[in-house]
Amino acid sequence: MSPPTAPTRVALFWSGGKDSALALHRLSRRSDVDVVELVTMLEEDRAVSTVHEIPLDLLGVQARCLGLSLRTVQVGANLEGYADRMVDLAAQLSAAGVGAVAFGDLDRSGARGHRERAFAGGDVRVLEPLSGMGSRQAVEEFLSTGARAVVVAVDAAFLDQALLGRRLDRSFVDGLPPDTDPAGELGEYHSFVHDGPWFSQPVPFVLSPVREVVRTVGTTNGPQEFRTWLAAPERVPGRAGGACAVHR
Repeated sequence: MSPPTAPTRVALFWSGGKDSALALHRLSRRSDVDVVELVTMLEEDRAVSTVHEIPLDLLGVQARCLGLSLRTVQVGANLEGYADRMVDLAAQLSAAGVGAVAFGDLDRSGARGHRERAFAGGDVRVLEPLSGMGSRQAVEEFLSTGARAVVVAVDAAFLDQALLGRRLDRSFVDGLPPDTDPAGELGEYHSFVHDGPWFSQPVPFVLSPVREVVRTVGTTNGPQEFRTWLAAPERVPGRAGGACAVHR
């Protein structure tokens, strides 16, 4: 009898929000994979994540509370250099024995083909654990896990800044305008996950004052400008850096 095949070591792209958390949840229930680290994209020359603008030190707290290491990749403010960075990342991951990267994309985003092209030709394959899920199904499954998240960014063209800081729950989702994707898959809103069954303890945080952010992002339809209301999560002032050092 041949020995059992070892699970594929996986690096999960981590935004800090509900979709990547749901991807982690789904991957953790599989016996053929083992999530060994998180990967977060940082804005070049700034120690904050793209889109959500989560500070690096708070991302580190999230990772520790999840019991995982954190790898960062710097890209330009509008994702310039993304393709080259992914080639470099694939080589680094392969050398570390990681066989796959995973993303928290729903099919509606159309991101899967982009991800697969970015990692084509290397030894690291792409996993999309949310593939086949509809937006409402994804939100319902996330809520059913018992995770806790707050809304930290909204597209100014769709939603009001008063929604920032709201708990992401069924009441929030049911109250969205009819033309809004329930999961915010088209960028209508973004969230920050701070507690749940995967965390050893809740992540302490505060929200920064609300501000407007204007970005031009390259899309499949060419460059597009987005206006976002943002209340970025930040470390609690004066809080010691050892949060989640001891697991329950």
